[in-house]
Amino acid sequence: MKRKSLVIVGVLASLSLRLFADDATVNRRKAETIVKADKLFGQRYAVGNGKPLRYDKQTETGPPDGVIYWHGSRYVVELIFASDGTVARVELLPETLLHSDNWSDVPNSVELSGTEMQWLVVSANVLRPLGKAVDITAAPLSCFQSGPNLYCADKYELATVSHYHLERQNEKNPMEAVLREISILYRQPVSGIVEDVRVEGSQRQVKVAGQWYHGEKPGVEIFATAQIGSTARLVTYGCTANEKACIAVPEQSKSAGTHQ
Repeated sequence: MKRKSLVIVGVLASLSLRLFADDATVNRRKAETIVKADKLFGQRYAVGNGKPLRYDKQTETGPPDGVIYWHGSRYVVELIFASDGTVARVELLPETLLHSDNWSDVPNSVELSGTEMQWLVVSANVLRPLGKAVDITAAPLSCFQSGPNLYCADKYELATVSHYHLERQNEKNPMEAVLREISILYRQPVSGIVEDVRVEGSQRQVKVAGQWYHGEKPGVEIFATAQIGSTARLVTYGCTANEKACIAVPEQSKSAGTHQ
């Protein structure tokens, strides 16, 4: 019994050391990225003053793990980490949307220029490479349109750059597409053993390496048929550490992936 107890203690100690090493790696990655981000983006945004960060309680466990920087007086750059400490997303959005999910709270005068979009892509590429451009769209061409809203996506080898525009009238030009928000979502390959399976609403979800995943729509074969102990190879975009379940596609799929 004494020898058996020593074996168990040894196994637990080994697991503890491995977890400690994993945590140290994650923290090191984040710290190295933050040093670069501080140089790129400058002034940190101070969270507080009675204005908690917004998050969706149905899909997220809490505010994302990240750092926020001011961009001018009305915009912020939000740098959000994945569970492994790598960059999951870089977003340039109105400061108001940190605390509200309603665009009606954002003044119509709040907008971005095309130059700022180029700057964000170049800056994000320093933090984590996007790879070569595959498909670049210019609003309103090739964008999904809903009323005056234009939702566009540029595809890179290692990321998707989503940008939101608003069509509105201008004195000089009857209609123009005004850039209002940019989100860079990094490609994250997922490969491992299915640890668990569950059904949430109409979605069948699988758990791989401690994270839950589901298809963009119900019925994706790999999620419909995967069993505990089987191997899953997926690709997800912009999956952050605070998400209850991330959208993913089968690895062989050519879909660029989206995240709403």
